Amino acid sequence: MKEGWTLSDVWILRSIGGAGRARGSSLRQVIAAADYLNHAIPREDEFVTAVSRLAAAGLIEFDVAADRYWRTAAGESSAAHRGTFAAGLAALPELPSVGPPQALPAGVFASAVAGYLQT
Repeated sequence: MKEGWTLSDVWILRSIGGAGRARGSSLRQVIAAADYLNHAIPREDEFVTAVSRLAAAGLIEFDVAADRYWRTAAGESSAAHRGTFAAGLAALPELPSVGPPQALPAGVFASAVAGYLQT
């Protein structure tokens, strides 16, 4: 396993759909895709940590205020999208230095999960 990365990072990367802001995913869509891929809903701390790491590595970008998460060109072309989660983990680039994860505003994650579960 590459130092610093976790299987949750691959899970979240694969759950973020679309390249570019216009084709990106809402948080609710990311949660739905994560549940589809892994038959589980990520914890909020897993999500914010993965998003921080993936953004620091240049694989995704996001705008919390606009509720959009998207893959960059590097994220789109990454081999981390193929094979098992372990294979995806091995394909991730070296993890750059990452500060503490950016917390979501209070209640945003729980609201997105509740919205997903109601569908």
